[in-house]
Amino acid sequence: MKKILIIEDDELLRTCTTDFLSEEGFNVYAAEDGIKGVQIAIEVVPDLIVSDISMPRMDGFEVLKTLQSIPTTATIPFIFLTAKSQKEDLRRGMQLGADDFITKPFDYDELLKAMQVRFEKHEKIIHANEEKFYALIDNPLTGVYILHDQKFTYANAKMCEILGYDKAELEEMCFEDILNPEEDNDEALNKIHRCIDGLQSNVIITLRILDKEQNSKSVEVFGTITKIKGRESMIGNIITLPSAPGLDLLASKDIEAKLSDREIEVLKLICEGMATKEIADKLFLSSRTIDSHRANLVEKTNCKNTADLVMYAVRNQFMTV
Repeated sequence: MKKILIIEDDELLRTCTTDFLSEEGFNVYAAEDGIKGVQIAIEVVPDLIVSDISMPRMDGFEVLKTLQSIPTTATIPFIFLTAKSQKEDLRRGMQLGADDFITKPFDYDELLKAMQVRFEKHEKIIHANEEKFYALIDNPLTGVYILHDQKFTYANAKMCEILGYDKAELEEMCFEDILNPEEDNDEALNKIHRCIDGLQSNVIITLRILDKEQNSKSVEVFGTITKIKGRESMIGNIITLPSAPGLDLLASKDIEAKLSDREIEVLKLICEGMATKEIADKLFLSSRTIDSHRANLVEKTNCKNTADLVMYAVRNQFMTV
C-alpha cells in the first residue's frame, strides 16, 4: 500500500482529500502545516507528497527545499496544491524541483491522474538506477551479494558459481545456511551479526563453507552496511581464498593508505557515474589530469574496471547506495 502525505492548512480540504485517498486504497498521513509535514515525511518516508503552498509557519516551497536537503526524502515525488495560478509560483516551484501543480478547487480524478503519472515516472527512474547499480556491481571476478533481513536479496553470477546455487535458491538463504557445520565459524558469524545490527560499520572475515555439492571451501567475506532503496542492507564480496589467506587483506589495507585526498574525490565522482569530462569540469581540472588520477586509482587498488572501483569505494565507505 502506497503512503501519501497531505500537507494542507484548510481542515475541510485536508479531511476530504484524506478520506478520498484512503477509500482509494492509499495509506494517508495528514499535516496541518509545513513544519508538521516535514516531521511526518522524515518519520514515514511517503511514496508521494501533496502540499499546499500558502501555509503558516512554513510554506510549501520551504517544505520542498527542506525535504530535498535530506537524503531519505530528497527524491519523493512532490505535487503542489495552490489557489494561485501566477507564473511566479509555477516558475519558482519548478525551479525547486516540484513534479506537478494542481490548482484549487480541483477534481479528485484530476488528483488521481497526476499521482499515477508521478508514480509511473518515479518507478521508471528507480528501475533505471537499479539497473545501473547492479550492472556496476556485477563483477565477474568476485562474488557480490546484498543481504537484507538476514537473506541474500541479490547475488551475482560469480557468487552463484562459488556456492553452486542459483539466484532463486540463494534468495531463501542466509550466511548460516552456507556454513560448514563441522568448522568453528562462531566468531566470524558473530562479527557478521554485529555488522548487520549496526554495532560495527564493516566486517572482513574468513569462513569455512559448504557449497551445494557439499564441498568444503575457505572464503573471505567482506561486508559493509549501506542504504539500498532506503533500507539498511549489507553489501559485500565473497572470494575463494588462495593457499595463504590474509595476504590479500594486508595488501588491501596498504593500498587504502596510499590514496590521496584528490584520488578519493575523483573516485567518489566516478561512482556517481560521471565521465572524465564531467569530473574535470566539476573539479576545475583538465581531462588529462583526471585520466591520470583514474590510472592511479586502477593501479593502487588493483581494480580492473569501473565496477571494481565502485565495489572498492563501497568496501572502504567512500560511497553509499
